Amino acid sequence: MKVRIINSSLGPDECIQFAQTILINDEIAIDAGTLGLITPLRTQQDIEHVFLSHSHLDHVATLPLFLDNVYKPSDDCPTVYGTSETLASLHTDFFNDRVWPDLFRLSEEETPFLRQQKLSSQEPIKIENLSITPVLLNHVVPTMGFIIQEATTTLAIISDTLPTVQVWKLLNEVQNLSALFLECSFPNRMQWLADKAGHLTPQRFQSELAKLNHFNIPVYAIHVKATYHEEVIRELQELKIRELHISPPNLEITI
Repeated sequence: MKVRIINSSLGPDECIQFAQTILINDEIAIDAGTLGLITPLRTQQDIEHVFLSHSHLDHVATLPLFLDNVYKPSDDCPTVYGTSETLASLHTDFFNDRVWPDLFRLSEEETPFLRQQKLSSQEPIKIENLSITPVLLNHVVPTMGFIIQEATTTLAIISDTLPTVQVWKLLNEVQNLSALFLECSFPNRMQWLADKAGHLTPQRFQSELAKLNHFNIPVYAIHVKATYHEEVIRELQELKIRELHISPPNLEITI
């Protein structure tokens, strides 16, 4: 399984990330924070499936650009997956003819810009040799983590959540967990804000990992708030977690 984090900053030496898109096998995107900014354009045109964890801007911001960039007057178009709440937010807040043309309406009247498919927690989506299982997390809006499985490999992406339970129970049942992406947004001194905003701090990051029965797998910290990047990274490194990696922009791994 090929995994790539899409860079969201323009500076060549920047290590911080402002928004989130993770590509799987070059044709599946998890979130659309930076999706519509990828070059070369052919890379966007190869993406057929977009899974949205939730409706917050850093996860959906460039979806309109992406759909515009890849549109061709034919029946071939991307499928966008989200909870009923996320899809409703796209209808109301984005594709409303004020912020952006209503691509949902145009997809019914013309050749489609997109197809939409509702996600339900713990109901897998099959795409070729992959199974993608959304799992409800604990955020301020309905938010999904994703368990992505091939025949011998499993990847988990857990972003934007407070402490949660079900996703760890499911991962503990997996025999071939190969890598985990887990959010860590704020430093420990800002626990009060992390609790209100629905995010983890390094101390909560550690306590969430303690729920996992798999050991010695790579754990990639993602979704670190830019302003507190150095502080969060320092606190994570002080935890001495085995196989912890600070996920840089443009990370590419094969698992």
